[in-house]
Parts: sequence; structure tokens; C-alpha cells
Amino acid sequence: MKPCRFPLVPPCCALPAALVLAAVLAGSCARQPPPGVRQDSLQRYLEGRRLYNEQRFDEALHVLRDNHRRDPGFSGNSYLIGKIYFFSEDYAQARSYWETTLRGNPHHLDARKWLARLHLLEERPEAAEALIVTALADSAEDPELLTLLGKARRARGDLAGAIESYTKARVLAERLAEASLELAELYREFGMPERAAAELERAAALLPEGSSLSRAVRTAAEELRRE
Repeated sequence: MKPCRFPLVPPCCALPAALVLAAVLAGSCARQPPPGVRQDSLQRYLEGRRLYNEQRFDEALHVLRDNHRRDPGFSGNSYLIGKIYFFSEDYAQARSYWETTLRGNPHHLDARKWLARLHLLEERPEAAEALIVTALADSAEDPELLTLLGKARRARGDLAGAIESYTKARVLAERLAEASLELAELYREFGMPERAAAELERAAALLPEGSSLSRAVRTAAEELRRE
């Protein structure tokens, strides 16, 4: 395969692709339970998550609720139950399970995000903002949290605050393009140009529209597709 003319990763930061892939595979195979969680609870949770990812929500809910009954302190389990109820529009149950998650694990970031979304859905922007501000103390550069903060501020009429939050979120989101650029480099090295091109297009979508860098990334994606 001929080399891509766009430098996806600075040479000083590049790692051997085989080493990176081996590390990823090793991490994905190490299914160790979180502290305080039993191995059997983890296995039931993984089964429930598999069913959830396959959109078999009733079956997932059955497995996860049974797991919650056996191990009510497993925060990942109760969080996922809350998501199933949220997408089923059973918001009271979703709130209950996410509040359970946060009682056991007050710093569970995803539970705080989804509970904030629920507050916004229920037109409770003050409650959403209070929750988001607390979460930002742990993750100050999270673009998703900042976007939610912008929504909460806009909903309660603080337009200047909303603009500030959205602007910070946009700047931080642009940094996420680096992950797609790294993935593109790995896929290209493994002879997977279509996947590499797809990651470049994801990166370009996160960069300022019309910028020279965005155009260069899109050009590199087109070149990969022609290889």
C-alpha cells in the first residue's frame, strides 16, 4: 500500500501498531470485576449488557434486575437498568435506578449525565445545572457535560452562560479528533483503508468546518479510498 500523504500521527508519538493492538486486545480480554463486585455479578452484568447492545431490552432487563437483586451495590448494573427504563419512557424508574447508582457511587459520571438529561426533559433546568456543576468538579473538560450545562442555562434564560458553555464544549470537542486520527493511522498500518478513511471523516467532522486542517483530513480520506 502506498503511504498516505497526510501525516496522521506525529512520528515522535507513534507506537508500533502491533504493540498497540496487542495492548488493546489484552485489555479487552481482562474481565476483572470492579472492587467490591463479585465475579458472578460481573458475568451476569456482561450478559445483560450483551443483550442490551443487541437491543433485546426485555431480556436484558430481566437479567440485570435479577443481578441487582443479588448485588444491589453494583453501580454499573443499576446504571444500565436506568438507561433501559429511560428509553422505554418509564422516567420514574430510570430516576430511581440512577439515584441508586449515585448513592453507591457518587462520582459515576454517566449516571450524572443521564440524570441531568432527565431533569432537562422534565423541565427542571435548575436541578440539571446543579448536578452538572457538581460533575464538572470531577471532569472540568468534558464537552458533553458542558453541552448539557449550556442546555440547562438556556432553558432557564441565561443566554450568556449558555453561549459560554457551548463555546467551551465546541473547543474541547475539537480535541477529540485526535483519537480518530490515531485510529486512522492504526487502521492504515494494518491495511484497512476503508476504516482509516471513515475515522478521518469522523475527525474532520469534529474540526472547524472549512478550516485548512479539516480540508486536509478530508483530502487524506479521499486518497485512502482511492488506494
